[in-house]
Amino acid sequence: MFEEYLLYIKINCPFCIKAIQKLEEISIPHKTMKVDERNKSFQASLKEAYNHPSFPMVFGVDRDTETYTWIGGCDNLMEHLDKS
Repeated sequence: MFEEYLLYIKINCPFCIKAIQKLEEISIPHKTMKVDERNKSFQASLKEAYNHPSFPMVFGVDRDTETYTWIGGCDNLMEHLDKS
């Protein structure tokens, strides 16, 4: 488990809401970046860069090394948290 998570989300996305609620439920710090507030090319670039077609896009944050680790989407986050 990471110390913190970064989530790229869409505001009304039910999977984004579920991911945020889970992190809040278990008191894990997280930050969200609302892609709705960005242009479509930014969203497309994210999807292409991580070969992931939907949101949320979740990253684990290691504060010591200042690195971000790709987790995946909502289901991937749930699996990740269950293993930790």
